[in-house]
Amino acid sequence: MEKAPDGRILLITLGDPDGIGSEIIKKSLESIRLQIPVVLLGNRKYYNDDSIEVLEEIRHSVKEKVSFLEVNTEGNDPSFMYVKEAVSLALNDPKYAIITAPISKEKWIGSGNQFMGHTDYLVKSCDVNKWAMFFWSDSIKVALYTTHIPLRDIFSEIKKEKIMNFCRFINSELFRLTGKKFDLLMSGLNPHSGESGTIGKEEEEEIEPAVKELQKEMNIEGPFPPDTIFIEAEKRKDPVVISLYHDQGLIPFKLNNINSGVNLTLGLPFIRTSPDHGTAYDIAGKGIADPGSMIEAIKLADQLLKVKT
Repeated sequence: MEKAPDGRILLITLGDPDGIGSEIIKKSLESIRLQIPVVLLGNRKYYNDDSIEVLEEIRHSVKEKVSFLEVNTEGNDPSFMYVKEAVSLALNDPKYAIITAPISKEKWIGSGNQFMGHTDYLVKSCDVNKWAMFFWSDSIKVALYTTHIPLRDIFSEIKKEKIMNFCRFINSELFRLTGKKFDLLMSGLNPHSGESGTIGKEEEEEIEPAVKELQKEMNIEGPFPPDTIFIEAEKRKDPVVISLYHDQGLIPFKLNNINSGVNLTLGLPFIRTSPDHGTAYDIAGKGIADPGSMIEAIKLADQLLKVKT
């Protein structure tokens, strides 16, 4: 595989063969013309003739920088094997970054995997104890305190020490990856952040004490009412919203950034980014998929890799 003079390289997995992965990758690479070598990970036997032609176009449209790695997918979902191969390469070289095209969680599980998507596999294969799902855009950034758990289980996670450790991790990871300090805005859990305890006491008993103690260490404010925290964030430069559960953070983030937001996994030994949307089966093969989120995922991986190396 060709590498940049300093050893950097971007690994891009093609994602679900039935989705829009190959299309948005092709459009992205043609759009941004990276100066860093790119390796696409896939397997032609899972694509029809049109898709194979698309893959070849990806290779030759920017052929001086792009190569194709044929992945052995025997015995498993192809998109899973693409990711597995990318991880094995990146674990051996910190100058590799991974960008993953969308996959189907149902297909992964149906193939016998016990991983609920990219993040679950990445965390377990890298054997990391601390990690976070983080969503990045130019205007706003979101860290998810809890991720894929039922709503009924969130309340038991709202503990002062856990919140403090999470915020410390987010603060240190962002500085490690970017060399910059960010303003953290803590969201409340209950409507109106509990209304002084009348509709929930988690803010008074756990969240507010955590924020007050953390203010001795970092730039953090809150808790802000969940229904206005993103309005408050828009007033700031480069804010990071700490959302206490999945949809609390991702509904407003995706509403404004569905074609420009990036999923960034914090805590891994390598850079990993992904578009913040799914496989879009309904438009796959029609040539109308918007590559915006994939473009930003590739650009962010390149940007962070430059800082890291």
